[in-house]
Amino acid sequence: MLEQVGGFADGVAVKEVGRETFRICRELVDGVVLVSRDAICASIKDMFEEKRSILEPAGALSLAGAEAYCKYYGLKGETVVAITSGANMNFDRLRLVTELADVGRKREAVLATFLPERMEVLGVSAN
Repeated sequence: MLEQVGGFADGVAVKEVGRETFRICRELVDGVVLVSRDAICASIKDMFEEKRSILEPAGALSLAGAEAYCKYYGLKGETVVAITSGANMNFDRLRLVTELADVGRKREAVLATFLPERMEVLGVSAN
């Protein structure tokens, strides 16, 4: 059970796997990897640059996951299949994908900070 579920890859956004799905996965799945939203965006960009196809986030998740799985488990020269599906993409989401794709490939970084506001009047702190 996940505490929270993001909405970016909404086609696969579930808080809890169903009982039968979990049973089948325990029997058939070799391993699990986690991928970030940035990695999903990078996979969407890679597919577009290589095949001129635009994947939706849930479809690109399998591609990002296959890449992460191979890297984590050190697979090289193996045949790996990633099934992509769905058509839930719009231009607003595509804009976000474009902004985050290079972050996912570690070509760029996004830095953020929080600056608390403090009001001072005539040199006297209001805090």
